[in-house]
Amino acid sequence: MEFAQPYFLLLALLAVPVALLAATRRVAAHPVPSLAGISGVPPTFRLRAARWLPALRVVAILLLVAGLARPRAGRAEALLPAEGIDIALSLDISSSMDTNFLGGGQSRLDVTKEVVRDFIRSRTNDRIGLVVFQEDALPMAPLTLDYLALDRVVAEIGSGILPDGTGIGVGLSAALTMLRESPARSRIVILLTDGEHNAQSIHPNDAAALAESLRIRVYTIGVESATGSRGRGFDEELLKSIAGRTGGKYFVARSGGELADVYAEIGQLETSHLDQERYERFVEYGPWLALAGAAFLLAELALRGAYFRRPTG
Repeated sequence: MEFAQPYFLLLALLAVPVALLAATRRVAAHPVPSLAGISGVPPTFRLRAARWLPALRVVAILLLVAGLARPRAGRAEALLPAEGIDIALSLDISSSMDTNFLGGGQSRLDVTKEVVRDFIRSRTNDRIGLVVFQEDALPMAPLTLDYLALDRVVAEIGSGILPDGTGIGVGLSAALTMLRESPARSRIVILLTDGEHNAQSIHPNDAAALAESLRIRVYTIGVESATGSRGRGFDEELLKSIAGRTGGKYFVARSGGELADVYAEIGQLETSHLDQERYERFVEYGPWLALAGAAFLLAELALRGAYFRRPTG
């Protein structure tokens, strides 16, 4: 048992002065010639009720105060229903994404589009937006629950719509702008690139600092070069740093299958993150106590009005 608003219990102190005030009030007396011979007469209902009127007032006040304090008891613990999260997808569409995965027959961009479309279909109650970037960034779709419309936008993505280059900083910044005013309890960016930052605009570290200040998690995905050489083609340390400082996670994908696994893992991580919170159901007793207090108060007022009305005139 606990009180949701215990500070109302301070009002119970009013019960004492109210009781004293009620007890000191006297019913108007009428003169009689003599009391002799009436000492054995039993007390009337009026006299008996007069003794209980102060107690009724005190009980009424205490019950009303207890009702305001909202006593409640925990009933059961349950999982909090998962709320939708807001996700901004930031995709590198530079010309290097037109090359194939190692051993694959499709370009990295085409495979990425298929994986992203599957990821969108797997979500429920999550608003998803889309940003693409080369040297500059371009928002392609605002945060939306219209997955069908978003799927069509992703399907039409192609490289060459922006000046070529790899502006990781602007790609991340555009995604953060999309999420900045979001009221969602959880906001994330999933940024995918296959190259090193080479744009002259916003530096990725500055964008990461902004994400950190906004408490937006950033998941970074590096798509490995198709050459199979020692160099991966992207700045792995930078992607690790961005993910680490924002509470996200860094991934590397060497094939379409690995990329699908990465997006599936991110989806699972976010689902688990939301489902961890729990809440306790409570049984509220306040309304019943307040109702009882009102009944006692009405009874006291009715008795006082019916039997102890002061004479007029």
